[in-house]
Formats: sequence, C-alpha cells, structure tokens
Amino acid sequence: MEKAIMLLHGFLSNETDFNDLLPYLKNYYSHIEIPIYPGHNEDESYHDFDGEKTIEFVENKLRELTEKYQEVDLVGFSMGGALAAYLAQRFPINKLVLLAPANKYFNFYLPFSKIRYLVKNFYAMEKAFFKRHKEHFSIYKNKLKMMFDDDVKALKIARDKYLKRYLRKVYQNFKYLIKTVNEEIDLITNPCFIAWGKLDQLVPKESVLSLYRLCQHENRKLLIYEDVSHLMLLSANNQHLIKDIVEFLQS
Repeated sequence: MEKAIMLLHGFLSNETDFNDLLPYLKNYYSHIEIPIYPGHNEDESYHDFDGEKTIEFVENKLRELTEKYQEVDLVGFSMGGALAAYLAQRFPINKLVLLAPANKYFNFYLPFSKIRYLVKNFYAMEKAFFKRHKEHFSIYKNKLKMMFDDDVKALKIARDKYLKRYLRKVYQNFKYLIKTVNEEIDLITNPCFIAWGKLDQLVPKESVLSLYRLCQHENRKLLIYEDVSHLMLLSANNQHLIKDIVEFLQS
C-alpha cells in the first residue's frame, strides 16, 4: 500500500522544522509533502502571509494527496498543529500528530511554569554542588544548558523574523487563522498523538489538553516532555520525541 505524509511547519518558519525527523520517514512513506505557506518562502516575504489563503492552500495540498494515496498521515507543529487538527475534520486522515499545536497561545511573556522550572533546577544544582554529588550536579547543569540553548535559538528567530515593521499585520493574520480553525474543530476521530514541552514559551498546556479532550479514538496519546521547549523537533533534546513520533506512525 502506498502511503503519504504531510508535514505542516510553524508560523514564520519553514520545512526545516522537520529536518531531524525526515531521515526516519523516508523509508516508510512513498511521498513526503511539506507545503510552504504563502509568504514563508526563501525570501521570507511575510507581508504576503494571509490566514484565509493559507487555509485554502493546505486544503488543496491535502486534497491532492488523499486523492492519490490510499493512506495519508498528517503531522503539524505549532500553527501547523492547529491547521492539522482542522484538516483532520475535513479529510480522511489515517494518523494525526500534533506537536505543540497553537490552538491557544501565550501573548509572548515568560510563563510562570517555566520560571518555576528554572528556580527548581537551579536549587537542585546548587544542592548537588554543596553535597559534592557530581553526577546530580552534571544532570541539572545539562538541563539548564539545554533550556538556555533553546531560548537563545528562539530569541535569534525573534530578532531575525519577528521584529519587522509588518509584524502587526502578520500577527493579525495568524490570530485570524487560529480563530477560524478553532471554530471548525469539533471532535478528533483519528488515531492521534499530541506532544508538548514543559518549557514551551508560546503554547500553554491548556492548548494540548483541550485538544486531547476532543480525541475520541482509542488510539490516542498525550506526552509531555520535561526538558523540551516550544522548538520541539528543533530542540537539542529531541531524541525521545522523535522516537515516540516514529513509533506512533509505524505502529
């Protein structure tokens, strides 16, 4: 049986969101589709981004796949996760993977849960240091380093892409898209895997919990990753996440 998969990237991002996952998919699918949203091409002309056109664009791409292939799996990250949940309402999707789906989102402030995590690990690292427990000290130090590395990467993305004169218009289109897809999501009847990182800077836990509550299929799974930020597959600490995604898709 010929199988295809469509991967939907995040807001102000591109196909590189899935670089670390792709090697595990190439031998399993006859075709891998990663559509690039309007305004998200190499020239990064984000002023061409339009919420309504983006929804229509991904619908057409998925329609082509479902007409050509017997089984189509769908993976969405962040805004792509919100789009994927929406598309699963309209097309015969085999398996659905939602990575930090942005059906709800923070207004760009540091969540209390992340501050609590930071303090907790600093305290644990300090305690291990004074107790001369080198192994525990190293573990907590590495946790904090991974978190800071992800934040530096996220801040670079914000500097290079978010801080533009046309940000207001682009963000309004993003909000329109999320509002539109949320109004259409009723129940999720596909086998569904939802993932969220405890260090997520942009998508609150309630976003994944609310979607999980809509999952009706017996094959449903929600996993929360202790040391992963909103970068998800772009995070340095993505090995367990990749393993879990692949196992779900191939099960």
